[in-house]
Amino acid sequence: MRLILQEQQASRLRSSCFAGLKLRNPAWDMLVALLAAKRNGSQLSMSDLCLMCDAPESTALRLIHQLREKGYAEMVPDRSDRRRTRVSLTSMGEMEFDSYLDKLDQV
Repeated sequence: MRLILQEQQASRLRSSCFAGLKLRNPAWDMLVALLAAKRNGSQLSMSDLCLMCDAPESTALRLIHQLREKGYAEMVPDRSDRRRTRVSLTSMGEMEFDSYLDKLDQV
C-alpha cells in the first residue's frame, strides 16, 4: 500500500507544483485508484473514477471502457442502486500492478 499511496501523492504533487500544465495521465490515475480501492476491499463508482482522473467526463468514460476491453477493469451494477455502475480492478490488472510495484521497489 505504501507504494500505491506514494504514487497517488506524487501525481497530485506534480499537478500542484506545475500549475497550468496537465502532467497527469488519466488512465494511470484510474489504475492507481482502482488498485487502492481493491486493496481496501471496495469498488469505485464510474462517476467517482471520472472525477478522480482529472479529465473531461467523455474522455474518462472512454478510458474506463478501454481498461475494461483490455482486461484491466470490470464493471458491475451497484447492488444497492441499479442506476450506478461500479468499477474494480481485475485479477490480471492486480497481477500486472504487483509486477510493476515489485520492479519499482527495486529501483
